[in-house]
Amino acid sequence: MIRINLLPHREQRRKLQLMRDGLGAGIFLLIVLGLLAAAYLHLQKVEKRHQARVEYMEAALADIRNKLDEVDQLKEKRKDLMNKLEQIRKLQHGRDLSVRIFENLGGAVPEDVSLDSVSQTDEGLQLEGAARTNNDVSSFMRRLEASALFTEPDLEVITGGNQDQGSVKSFKMGVKLVDPEDGESDGDEG
Repeated sequence: MIRINLLPHREQRRKLQLMRDGLGAGIFLLIVLGLLAAAYLHLQKVEKRHQARVEYMEAALADIRNKLDEVDQLKEKRKDLMNKLEQIRKLQHGRDLSVRIFENLGGAVPEDVSLDSVSQTDEGLQLEGAARTNNDVSSFMRRLEASALFTEPDLEVITGGNQDQGSVKSFKMGVKLVDPEDGESDGDEG
């Protein structure tokens, strides 16, 4: 029988199998590395896109903040202007108040009453004067109460005394002013 040595052939097959396995592993490794590189590049692209969106949003937010600051400044200017307009309206409304006070006082003072001083206080007017009788002072107070501009006359002091022409009563009273808007609307009606 012939003996054939199969060892080199087996050895060759083993080398060939090993080479195929190595080549398969190398190709597999290259495919995995290619996929990893593609995934990395894709993630880099996504990150750049997100970074660009974040920068855009930050720029838009800064723009909105600037506009909000402008709006706040405009609101502050508007508030200042409204305050100024309100002050002007009050001044415009009350500019003839002193004329109306003296006009109403002139109509309310009876014949036998004379005023020595009229001073304005925070609450209204402080009146000092002289009258012949207590009834004249009472009449004066009733006329002030009936006036559209005055309210709550309050007699503080009344003293009797003698002057050159006879017996005279000196008095001191306070009277409150009606709100100028209320007084003006009452005056327009009558």
